[in-house]
This record gives sequence, structure tokens and C-alpha cells, in this order.
Amino acid sequence: AYTFCQKALELEPHNAEILEITGQVELELEQFELARKHMLESIKLEPEASYSKYMYLGQLSVEKEAIAAFQKGVDLMVAERNKTNVDSEEAKMLASKISSALCSMTEIYLTDCCFEPEAEQKCEEYLSQAQQVDSEHAESYQLLASVRLSQQRNEEAASALNKSMELWIHKEAGDPTIPIYDTRLALVKLLLEVGMFEHAFTVLENLQKENDEVVDLWYLYGWTYYCLGDDE
Repeated sequence: AYTFCQKALELEPHNAEILEITGQVELELEQFELARKHMLESIKLEPEASYSKYMYLGQLSVEKEAIAAFQKGVDLMVAERNKTNVDSEEAKMLASKISSALCSMTEIYLTDCCFEPEAEQKCEEYLSQAQQVDSEHAESYQLLASVRLSQQRNEEAASALNKSMELWIHKEAGDPTIPIYDTRLALVKLLLEVGMFEHAFTVLENLQKENDEVVDLWYLYGWTYYCLGDDE
């Protein structure tokens, strides 16, 4: 696929779509500098076309530059969603992607930009928007719990974690709305912080069925048993 992209670029070096596709392939191949270069070139040629290249650029950038890329992508998705039937599958898909992007922006303010004066306000703002756009996006409630824990509002954090889990815990394995493996590992850590040990075991059991060769899974199992014993 990459060879094909390179040949296509030789023929049409100023084709924004080919530049974006090439960047996607390079991202998958972990050629991050080249991927970023081609995404930026694609954006320069067609800044108002294709929200996806801004999502990729957000992944390839850091701190406020990443936030700016995600924000532009969100703006384009919102504009596209406003043109579609609110009950259509396309509108639901866009809502989920908008919410995911807002969660990515929140994560940046929780980590790389956590010392910025506006960090707490931005986290609140992005998560509120994410939940308004897609009220069934589990990750937004999980991130809200992280924010509440940082504010030492543990009861509200526990409530947000309950809400997050309710949205997917009873769904069949493989359901696309279930958060990815690493997100659920992070969920276990949050559940332990608020003392929801039985919930932590439930998530760990599901993760074990899915893939039992992850070191962090067994570390968290041990830590959960330790916390449970300490609590008793």
C-alpha cells in the first residue's frame, strides 16, 4: 500500500487526498514525522475539506498544537453533522467521533497541559460538550471521573464511573461501543481509587477473557485483591 501511495504522490504531488492517505499509511507504519509532514501539506492545500486529517494531525502533535488540530476537526464534523438528518446513522457516527475528539482534548489538559491556568475549565467545557453531543459515549464519563478525582470529589467520580460502565458492561464482546482494552485497564485504576472493588473485578474478568497475556492485567488483579484485603 505504501509503495502505491508513493507512486501516486509522484504523479500528483499536490493532491490533498493522496497526501492524506499517504499520511495515514505512514502513521500505521509508525513513520510519524513523514505522516505529520504529509497531513500538514494536505491541510495547506484543502484546509476546509476532510475532518479526518485534523484528527490524525492531533494524534501526531503535542499540547496546544494538538488541541488546535482536534478543535478544527470538531468544527468541521459539527458543520457536517448539522447538514444531516439528526436520526441518521451518519449523524450518530459523527456524534461519536466528535465526542471522542473532545475526550482527546480533555486528556491533553489532564496530562501535557495540566499546569495551564485554563486546564480545569477546559476539561469541564470539553466533557460537557462531549456528553451533549453523544450522551452514550462511555469514555466521556470515565474522563469526567478523572477530573472529579483530581478535584477530590470522589463521590461524583464514583457516580461518573457507574454511568460509564452502565453504557457497555452488559453488551456482547466485540460490540463497537465497548471502550478499547487500554481504556478499560485505565478504568480499573479509577475504580480502585474510589473503592469500587467488585466493579474492578468485573472489568478485569472481561479483559481476561479478551486477552490474558497483558502484564498490566495481572498487576491490576493483584492490586485489586490487595485493596480488597486492606479494605476488609
